[in-house]
Amino acid sequence: MTGAKFGLPYLLGIGYCGATISDGEIYLLLEIPARFWRNARKVHRDIRHRVLGVPWMNVSPGDRFLFSYPRSGNTWLRHVLLDLAYQKLPAEYEELEDLMPTIDALEFKERVGKLPPELRLLKSHLQFAPYFLDGKIAYVVRDGRDVMISYYDYFKKLKGYGGSLDDFQQKFANGPLRYGTWHDNVRSWLDHVDHPNMMLIRFEDLRAGPLETVRQLAEFLSLPSDDKRLERALEASSVEKVHATMRSWVFTKGTEFKGGATSGGKTNWRDTLTQEQNEKFIEHAGDLLEALDYPLR
Repeated sequence: MTGAKFGLPYLLGIGYCGATISDGEIYLLLEIPARFWRNARKVHRDIRHRVLGVPWMNVSPGDRFLFSYPRSGNTWLRHVLLDLAYQKLPAEYEELEDLMPTIDALEFKERVGKLPPELRLLKSHLQFAPYFLDGKIAYVVRDGRDVMISYYDYFKKLKGYGGSLDDFQQKFANGPLRYGTWHDNVRSWLDHVDHPNMMLIRFEDLRAGPLETVRQLAEFLSLPSDDKRLERALEASSVEKVHATMRSWVFTKGTEFKGGATSGGKTNWRDTLTQEQNEKFIEHAGDLLEALDYPLR
């Protein structure tokens, strides 16, 4: 079918448009029914857990959690922790989910049931819930302005978002977003940072001193922390490897999304935001920037 003189609008019953059908359009057409029912299941799940308050899971003392707001370095650190724990990295995204499941994913119950109960590595972007503190929690935080820029790129390439950065900033500050706003999500965890079962990690510290920062994290999570294992895990979890894993995710197919952190996590808000955009960000989240030792300007 590729190369025919009919585009996606024609196949959806809109009519002849004189365009050709790309492989990405064909893929998305085939995915429409599956995505519809998957989203319906997500709504049912969210009502159960977010509205009715049913816990997402039963937490065991051997559970090790990696939480963060989206676009904060979570996927990179998942690779590092998996190599430390199992000396193994995922060949593709589905294997990443099998080895370190996402708590609020539809397949979570099936996947978590296959993990060894003495050590379960788990991941999510959910906001704080007290029962998670029955395990050990690493929460990764990143300067919210860099998060916003990376999330904007994600929304454009993966969700077809057509608004400007100014438009997205309003959404980022006020919602609605699946995991809440950056301010609300980070604040929910920061309020419990002094708990002995929680460790806060700044993404910028990971980038500046990965060996020492990951060593502290590994010791906190009771994972191997000798130099040889740490160096191997960091070398194996390269930007290229993280991007390759994300590119194998089914929802990236037919899109321009390159996988992993935008620009390999090197986004600098000063190169992108105008003074007015930065002032707007400070207005709604300046308290958190200061609490986390990020410069306001």
